[in-house]
Amino acid sequence: MHSPFAAHLGTNYCPKDEELLKLNAFLVEPSYQLKRLRDEIAELHKTLHKLEEEHHSLLAHVDAHKALLSPVRRLPLDVIQEIFIACMPTHRNCVMSALEAPVLLGRICRSWREISLSTPRLWSRLHIAEPQRDYGPYQPILVPIQKLAQRFENIKMWLGRSGECPLSISLHSDPNNGLPLDLSSPPPFVQALLPFASRWQHIHFTTSPVTLDAISHLTESDVPLLETVRFAHDHRLLAQSVGLEQFGMLRSPLISSFSAWENDFGRNLPLPWHRLTTLEMTGLTWECSITSEKIVQILSQCPELRVCKLVVKDEGSVTGSSPLAVELKYLHTLRVTCQSVDLFITRLLDRLSLPKLQSFNLRGSSDGEHPPSLAPALACWTELEDLEIDSDGFSKLSLLECLRGLPGTMQRLVIHDMTNSGLHNNALDDDAVTLLTPTSGHYLCPTLEILEMTNCRWISDATLLQFITLRMESRHKLKRIQINFNRDMTLDVRSALEPFMKNGLDISVSHNQPFPVYFSPWQGLSDAPGPTFSGRFGS
Repeated sequence: MHSPFAAHLGTNYCPKDEELLKLNAFLVEPSYQLKRLRDEIAELHKTLHKLEEEHHSLLAHVDAHKALLSPVRRLPLDVIQEIFIACMPTHRNCVMSALEAPVLLGRICRSWREISLSTPRLWSRLHIAEPQRDYGPYQPILVPIQKLAQRFENIKMWLGRSGECPLSISLHSDPNNGLPLDLSSPPPFVQALLPFASRWQHIHFTTSPVTLDAISHLTESDVPLLETVRFAHDHRLLAQSVGLEQFGMLRSPLISSFSAWENDFGRNLPLPWHRLTTLEMTGLTWECSITSEKIVQILSQCPELRVCKLVVKDEGSVTGSSPLAVELKYLHTLRVTCQSVDLFITRLLDRLSLPKLQSFNLRGSSDGEHPPSLAPALACWTELEDLEIDSDGFSKLSLLECLRGLPGTMQRLVIHDMTNSGLHNNALDDDAVTLLTPTSGHYLCPTLEILEMTNCRWISDATLLQFITLRMESRHKLKRIQINFNRDMTLDVRSALEPFMKNGLDISVSHNQPFPVYFSPWQGLSDAPGPTFSGRFGS
């Protein structure tokens, strides 16, 4: 539309008085046209709104009928039940929450609720978290009675739905403060579980010794299905409780997995040792009272072990171990936390025959400058795939010897650099990474997929980049790299690693970053924005 004022549009021009009349006269016709268009748009909006209402109504009508055609409505009951069971968590027991199965399944519709309530397997696994008790500053323990009572009833109702299924139950309460109000009777949650003892298959109790006392009267005939027993408690309160050697339930002939505080193993536990496939000791090395000699005696009774976790504390010189040797021909996973790697190797590891070992975790430090070598054991573990160690348990030479002795089956290697302030403060350095870097000829661990190193100080960014680059060019490529440097970045390798990340390599590299010099005009104000930076990249 032509305008006599076109030259002034979009400028800061100020019209003169006589031009104001011309402007008002010029805008009469455009204003009328604008009003007419607005009226037409309003009419179209009314028509569109009416059509949308008809569309929504018809769509709801059609969708309601299509829902009748849904294939899930025609699934057999047993198929729906199997789907429901597949929704359950596999790595732990179910929790009493509407955010996950099985409770969530009953919140979808009435028919699904009926199916879930009539499927006992959905209710055969339960994790019980005892509500924390309140502590007043000038009063004894106060227990939220209503909350405890509600949880108590929920437990009975949940387990009541499990029919005759074997039960997997985990109970978690404060091991230090889980004392019942009435010490003459068992804690309320244990009272709720005791009637179902005949169907206990897997139990994991993290609680006080007093709670464990409440089940000490059970015998093997009371728990005929029991296969897994895991007890976690505060060992400092054991003097107040019945010892596990008096637990008749531990004689149950089906028990194949047992876990308890290492202090409990110093007693004559009535376990079917010859049937155990999993044995775990928990505890703190500096408070540990179990020695390699005792462990050898225990392991000699467990020829069927597949998984073993040990805590051991030895004292004295490296020499002088017993000649007794133990063969665990089925053991595939061994986790050890020790105070002295030197004594562990000479007093225990050298006396174990582990031909099927696939995963070995050794946490602990060395006592001297020339620790015993792990290489002889590695030479016997021809199926080893997973190794996790602390560098503080090795000198530089023994660590390199250990890496050279790794079998060709290795897939995962984890080294925690604990030597920054020890006797051998550079055990894990560029030489160790170079050993694992492909060259023109043979290189170590050709099937390595995962490398994790924490708290590294003596490995350079350039050496790491070369390792990753040549590994990704080899026939068997890496899948995950996780490195934590206990130093500042010396070379930014992010751009060089981008192509590998795009091809699926999971990389996580972090450096200690110094705080940057930062000044803000908001400095001194409570809402001043702060600096953001990150020394981590990858996924």
